[in-house]
Amino acid sequence: MKKVAIIVGHSDKSRGASNAKTGETEWNYNNNIARKIHGKLLAKKVEPVIIYRTNGYSALPYEINRQNPSLIISLHCNAFDSSASGCEMLYYHSSKASKSFATILQDKVNKVLGNKNRGIKPKHSEDRGGHILKSTNAPCVITEPFFIDNDSELKNAEEKEAALVNAYVEAIVEAVRV
Repeated sequence: MKKVAIIVGHSDKSRGASNAKTGETEWNYNNNIARKIHGKLLAKKVEPVIIYRTNGYSALPYEINRQNPSLIISLHCNAFDSSASGCEMLYYHSSKASKSFATILQDKVNKVLGNKNRGIKPKHSEDRGGHILKSTNAPCVITEPFFIDNDSELKNAEEKEAALVNAYVEAIVEAVRV
């Protein structure tokens, strides 16, 4: 059985981006999504493990690698100026397997949400998120499916939550079978 690490971006103490109107945080939103992905992956005969950042960001790749996953998905949401929009996936620039997983995720997630397609984005070690993308042993993608500070994108993601979870699960299953 293939093992997949599901990383809940940020932490309970540092909750990431938020929506000014609803108070929803990146960490809270993705913690909920991670639990739902976990349950559905078990039914697909994929071994999911949810990993939280407990010992700081720099230690996170070690914590992930210790689990020896075949694939890593790090759940996040974008934020900028409350009007920016779109879906994108981030991967380490020299990892063909991560690029492939990012492409699968982008296709499935963006079809569900119907957001502006911002595409897949290669990252380097010095870029934001680059440390985890470079320092993990398995293919790793950081998801940015929508802008949480954009009221209409958050509402859309909340309304399509079940379909979003299914899109993540389908992408993971497809990627681990490749």
